[in-house]
Amino acid sequence: MKLGERLQIFTELLRSSPALGPGNIRRLHAELGIGPTPCRVIHEERSFRLLHFPAALPAASSRVPAAEGDGDGDGDGPPPLLLVPSLINRWYVLDLLAGHSLVEALVAAGLQVYVIAWADAHDGQAGLGLDHVVESLIHRAVLRTCRHAASPAVTLLGQCLGGTLALAYAALQPERVDRLVALTTPVDFSAGGLLATWISRESMDMEAIARAYPGRVPDRLVYGAFPLLDPRALVTRHRLLFQNLHFAEFRRVYQAIDLWTTDHLPVASGVLRGMVHDLYQENAFWTGRWRMGKGMVRLEDVRCPLLNVIARADDIVPLAAAKPLLERVGSTVKEEFLSPLGHVTLILGSPLRTQTYARIAGFCARTGTGSLPVS
Repeated sequence: MKLGERLQIFTELLRSSPALGPGNIRRLHAELGIGPTPCRVIHEERSFRLLHFPAALPAASSRVPAAEGDGDGDGDGPPPLLLVPSLINRWYVLDLLAGHSLVEALVAAGLQVYVIAWADAHDGQAGLGLDHVVESLIHRAVLRTCRHAASPAVTLLGQCLGGTLALAYAALQPERVDRLVALTTPVDFSAGGLLATWISRESMDMEAIARAYPGRVPDRLVYGAFPLLDPRALVTRHRLLFQNLHFAEFRRVYQAIDLWTTDHLPVASGVLRGMVHDLYQENAFWTGRWRMGKGMVRLEDVRCPLLNVIARADDIVPLAAAKPLLERVGSTVKEEFLSPLGHVTLILGSPLRTQTYARIAGFCARTGTGSLPVS
């Protein structure tokens, strides 16, 4: 590829950046084929949609409503798998592109997959906190999943802060959770690295933010600090793109990840207060002081088989924040998968993502209490 051609393609990619506006975001969703795995909406309310990804579904039926009770549950095999994404990011990081999709890999492994697709927060949710998310929203998603799949319980997979909430749910509703996967999930927030420093009591006045944004906090304020966790990437990402312009697949994955990291969710002020104050500033989850309506959330009350998936090069959830999970849970079957990759690359981009897919699928497909060695 000649230099002039490379410069033209590079300029066109910069002009199509999702950071330049919602028009580019909508266009990139269609052009890149974001969320390629066929699914149906089986439940919808103001706060979330519940998506079902069956093992086989004609593309023409993608994303159409389904009636209650038409899942494939028959009482045999593993329970349905419900994915809980982070509250501040769009769900489709779990089903980004064909060949770069955790959902696609799990469906291909024969699992019945469900995903909570969080909706934009609205002003009427200002007074609702993390207890509402766990005890009402996730609980309803679990009940709907159980009903649809004709199963008494689910396997939960929580990603990032979604994993923290999934653990809380498993501690409070153990009878509903057959097994659990914590994917890059923080539990000891005192070890949260640079992000924890920036939102400490000394650095961030959460009450002032709640007064300024009494209903919902804009996505640009919630997500603004994350790119600065690795300032080098702000410079090197464009260099890497220019160096790899001749690889069409690299350009495609680059644009898709750039889209996801730009397309954020606004968050209800009460939910953000809970994340910042209760989790990061008070470290209430790790210390056993996180109170919800059903009582205190204690990691020791998580007793289902558990897989902790950790990324060694994670800037958002450092190793020290995620790795201690297995020390505290009450599970007798508990496993660890340590990837050398980062927070997002362990499921996207890198060829090593397939190792993550295989380990998660193997764990979720098991029944009973069989365990594999910690690795």
